[in-house]
Amino acid sequence: MLLAWPLSIILDKPGLFAPLAVASLVFVIDGQASLHQFRALREGKVQRFSIIELITNLTQTAVTIVLAFFLRNIWAIIISMLIASCVKVWSTYALFPGQRHRLRRDRAISADLWNFSRVVAASSVITLIIGQVDKLALGRILPLNQFGTYVLASSLAGTPVAFAINYTSAIVYPTVAAAVRDGRSVAEAYYGCWRRFFYLYAFGAGGLIGVADLLVRFLYDPRYLLVAHFLSILAVSTTLAMVNRSMESVQVAMGRPRMGVEMNLTRLIWLIGGGILAIYEASPLIFVLTLGLVEVPAYAFGSWRMARNRIISWSRELSLLLTILAGAAVGWMGSYLGRILFPNL
Repeated sequence: MLLAWPLSIILDKPGLFAPLAVASLVFVIDGQASLHQFRALREGKVQRFSIIELITNLTQTAVTIVLAFFLRNIWAIIISMLIASCVKVWSTYALFPGQRHRLRRDRAISADLWNFSRVVAASSVITLIIGQVDKLALGRILPLNQFGTYVLASSLAGTPVAFAINYTSAIVYPTVAAAVRDGRSVAEAYYGCWRRFFYLYAFGAGGLIGVADLLVRFLYDPRYLLVAHFLSILAVSTTLAMVNRSMESVQVAMGRPRMGVEMNLTRLIWLIGGGILAIYEASPLIFVLTLGLVEVPAYAFGSWRMARNRIISWSRELSLLLTILAGAAVGWMGSYLGRILFPNL
């Protein structure tokens, strides 16, 4: 909340001050969620854990639509975020009963937590920088209307990533962690998680690359066609989000949390290089391309580390990449046929 005003000045968009300040309350609310939900993952209560996200997303969507109809401004989104966060906190206690948060001092537990999580904390800071650098850079470079189209494309491209995050945290990590504890093959446990939903995600995310133009034409009027170009580029990183986060989860489950930092440093180096080139060429498009391809070097680095640990199966990796390409091809075909069948879009 304190950073809301200086950020609005840096972005040269003073109107963002109030929305940023109020939206920051989401972090305060989310911090009250029950930690028993994460312990439940180790007990195999994946379905109940997933219900929380389902309830939260349905609530936020419904409230946003209703408020947008009446308010017709950004506050519909802000208020719906706050309401959804409150529902999420309530559902964590309703679905996973247990003691509420209490302040306690325990130096031994704090030291144990910090020894393991300090690397995760560093990785999270880098993730925060990577996740927001596009808004800071493009928010300053682009006019407000073009920046709005980019944010819209970024939101559409990031929607499937929420599924990838939930799948890796609720399925991949607990499965691999159990294999490590039981002394079973990590590779078999990891690739055992590559079931239909894993490949459906890859196919769907690949399809988003190709069908972006038709999707935007269906959802919005011609003023927003630029969104399709941004979306098609940003969706490349969306396709690799599932596998990259899964590789990070494997390493963390094996007691190697530095993997997250290393992959994030790879992303950061890529962004710095692309950002310098974009500034030199004075081209926002180069910066968008850099953002859209940021997961490619991360995937290459993660695959190399997995190969060193003798976990990777190149045939399975190839099958995933072919699934992504197949989805993109089907998406392009669908977009081509859609423009023929619906020429007035």
